[in-house]
Amino acid sequence: MIKVVVPNMMMNVLDRVIQCLGSLGMSDDTPVAMMWRQGRGLRIADGPDEVHKMVIARRELRRFA
Repeated sequence: MIKVVVPNMMMNVLDRVIQCLGSLGMSDDTPVAMMWRQGRGLRIADGPDEVHKMVIARRELRRFA
């Protein structure tokens, strides 16, 4: 479950930081743009959220079967 929640929360926080900083958040003058780029890459590299959610659902349903 953590593989779904943490990357989504990280992207939400970074999106809010970029909104607060405006164009400075997209420039390389702050580490925020680099964090966003690397975070997005890690989200994709770990696998799609849909696959993780499907695995979680199967495990939960198996408990009741």
